[in-house]
Amino acid sequence: MGRGTRAAMLLGIAAVVAVLVGIALAGLLRSEGWDPGGPGSPQALQQPSALSEREPAAARAPLPEITLPGLAGGPDIAVARYRGRPLVINFWATWCAPCVEEMPALQEVAAAAQGKVAFLGVNEVDAPDAASAFVAKLGITYDLAADPRQDFFHQIGAFGMPTTLLVDPQGTIVYRHTGPLDAPELRWLLAKHLSVQL
Repeated sequence: MGRGTRAAMLLGIAAVVAVLVGIALAGLLRSEGWDPGGPGSPQALQQPSALSEREPAAARAPLPEITLPGLAGGPDIAVARYRGRPLVINFWATWCAPCVEEMPALQEVAAAAQGKVAFLGVNEVDAPDAASAFVAKLGITYDLAADPRQDFFHQIGAFGMPTTLLVDPQGTIVYRHTGPLDAPELRWLLAKHLSVQL
């Protein structure tokens, strides 16, 4: 038997053994409850994610008791005053392009949710005149407060803009989303996490 033939034979045997080991390993992992198409698998990482699959982990936590100045000199807003009804809190700024993009959707859902869900927009480190002109231009009607030193933003553990919180009537944060939302996504989240149908 020539050297080339022997090398080809050994390579073929190695390939067959690798395939058999792979099949055996996959069977073992399945028996341990691993789903080859589940989260974390190569297939899942290559597939586009639905909103339900990209929700950030929502550690349930009490909403901090804080009083914020109203936007552009408006009356102070105590966050505790919303206790007893579902609440959406959105952290935004005019210098944040995704915040600007999503605000009309927030206004749309807030208008549809009157009497069912309270909305509070919290402006972060922004020029008061710019923020006031922006909300006037968009016709924002929900409550607006300012967080000029980002005290509230840091207390709730936010790390990006925009951030939206869903808070239950007991004052517990039940869901947190970092990034812009459109109206259908926000309606879906309200139904899922606060049982509010709009």
